[in-house]
Amino acid sequence: MAAFLGRKVIFEWGNEEIPGVREKGINQNGEPVDLTSDDDDGWRKLHDEAGQNQLDVTISGVTKSNALRADWYAGTRTKAMTLTYPDGGVIAGEFFMASYNETGTYNGATTFEAAFQSTGAVTYTGYS
Repeated sequence: MAAFLGRKVIFEWGNEEIPGVREKGINQNGEPVDLTSDDDDGWRKLHDEAGQNQLDVTISGVTKSNALRADWYAGTRTKAMTLTYPDGGVIAGEFFMASYNETGTYNGATTFEAAFQSTGAVTYTGYS
């Protein structure tokens, strides 16, 4: 595959690509299971594996699509989401739209920010 230029990511919400995403943020979090007992002399003891995993995704950009706005107001806030990195890596899963903000317009397009939280298992397929 040829080298990639720029920061372009492909963002799909449901079955619709939302063009114009310029920035993305990914926060991966695993909540540990606390196994501490009275026999641990006051030291916290955690299980080796996370009891709950969570992936938070934030995006921002300028788009002429109104799909995110329409779903926000319709209350349709959980859908399949796919984020494709410029190198071909793909994150996919079911996500909840936790926030949606519009901050202005530019040449007939809307400047926006949105935050999503995973609602189930998330997959990552890396570019090879």
